[in-house]
Amino acid sequence: MSTTIFKVVKSHTAPNTAARAADWRDAALCRSTQYDPEMWFPKGTDAVSMANAAEAKATCRRCPVMETCAQWALETGERAGIWGGLTEDERTALRRYGRIPKKRVAIQSFASVQDAYEALTERVGDHVLWVGAREVVIGSVRMTANQVGWRAGREDEPVGRITKRCAHGKCVAHLVDQTGRAECGTRSGYQRHKQLGETACDPCLQANSDADRRLRTSGTTVAAA
Repeated sequence: MSTTIFKVVKSHTAPNTAARAADWRDAALCRSTQYDPEMWFPKGTDAVSMANAAEAKATCRRCPVMETCAQWALETGERAGIWGGLTEDERTALRRYGRIPKKRVAIQSFASVQDAYEALTERVGDHVLWVGAREVVIGSVRMTANQVGWRAGREDEPVGRITKRCAHGKCVAHLVDQTGRAECGTRSGYQRHKQLGETACDPCLQANSDADRRLRTSGTTVAAA
């Protein structure tokens, strides 16, 4: 049978531990005088309370006894405050469903493709990396990162599905549509990359290397039948 270790008082001050043996609570970061205990007991959903809750949870993630604290709160049915990085609602969900439901994130909206591209990308070497969510809304149209990347750098509309031509999973600079995929892996595909000022994909680099080798050995870039 589980026994309540201490009672949370209305003032939200730390419990009096002078009369008990040392335990995990003594190592908790929230007991440090540098933190306001009220931070772990947000009073609503206003901006200040939400900011306090976010800071409290961030502190919990750095705490050496976070998991022990969360387990204690779950086992004792603690209702008030943030314990082990878990809010009351999250603890209720864990007890009831065995998991914490994912929160739905609002999709960002932009007036134009260029606005979204400038706000949600950063250049790293030859790559332009997407740093936003998987989808955004442009005007009233929902678009994927690849669709935004394509339209920000080209005037032609894509044919079919847009995929990446490089190994970097977040790059929206090296993209190819159905027409481009048909050319990739050929010398003409390599030349198309160069015309567009892009880094050639591995299949096209290999195809161009093979064509150069055939040209040196046989005088033609055409593969033997």
